[in-house]
Amino acid sequence: MRWRHIRGVLLQEMFVTIHSLEVVVDVFIFPLVNIFIFGLISAYIAGNDQVLAAHYVFLGMLLWQVIAITAYSVTVGSMWNIWSRNMSNMFIAPLQVREYIFAQFASGCVKALMLLVMGSLFSAWLFNFNVLEVGLLNLALVFLVFALFGFALALVILGIIFRFGTRLAALSWSLPWLFQPLAAAFFPIEELPKALQAVAYVLPPSYAFEAARNGLAYHVVDWPLFAAGVILALAYCVASVVVFKLFLKKSKDIGQFARNEA
Repeated sequence: MRWRHIRGVLLQEMFVTIHSLEVVVDVFIFPLVNIFIFGLISAYIAGNDQVLAAHYVFLGMLLWQVIAITAYSVTVGSMWNIWSRNMSNMFIAPLQVREYIFAQFASGCVKALMLLVMGSLFSAWLFNFNVLEVGLLNLALVFLVFALFGFALALVILGIIFRFGTRLAALSWSLPWLFQPLAAAFFPIEELPKALQAVAYVLPPSYAFEAARNGLAYHVVDWPLFAAGVILALAYCVASVVVFKLFLKKSKDIGQFARNEA
């Protein structure tokens, strides 16, 4: 991969983000509103002498933004090029698909990190919740697992849109939220119904959430949980690359890739 090409896509992403009110609202304003709402819910729960449970709920919403924003950046960032009929132009230039996707992923990671910092400061100021109590190493490992999972999810969504058309564009901003309750974002996995526990154990974020809660409650780094989360996330990434390539090839073969911009 060539850095000059990646930098070009990153510059395009930066300009789109700066000049698009929709992106600013989706990436920064709306997540902060979510954090505010869950902060109020957590304050109510804490007022009923369930402080740790309240912190679990707040932590889950705060950290979930990493997955949501990473997936959003890769998918919706690409949708902006389709909606503006610019996607074909991108690849007329000597730009490889993997360079384009990597740049979108890098952009998503930067946005997610910015939002996490903003959300953490907002939480500390308004709700007296210090996310650093989880531990910097725990937060870094959680970010790694969530970013990889968000990337894998985004690749599959993007492949589906390329293959079946922009009528499925809503998957870009809606599908990631389906995994939030299944990944036990707000409570321990054992609190899920038995049938859903099996689903939770095959989702990488479940392990990272469990490890983050252990870090918050006991100030430890749960290496076995993080190892399971990272290995699963990498496996999801490999599988998503295979699926994306198959969908992209089929889309080009049948002409759907070009028709997406019609």
